[in-house]
Amino acid sequence: MEFSIKRLKTSLGTFRLKGKLIDTHSDQEISFAEAEFMGTDGWVEINTESEGGVAILNQIKPEVIEYLI
Repeated sequence: MEFSIKRLKTSLGTFRLKGKLIDTHSDQEISFAEAEFMGTDGWVEINTESEGGVAILNQIKPEVIEYLI
């Protein structure tokens, strides 16, 4: 299922996200296509393929899944 979240408040801040929620047998997995967080001067893009970007997105993944299901 593709998703687009315009504003999601998480424990790490506020995010804008696009991607796919993938249902595997008894688990859900997320593939992020675009990700941004709210900085002091507006939206800041997160590189979804960099080590740092993946680390941030992995931290909020449970909150995103909970929001979507």
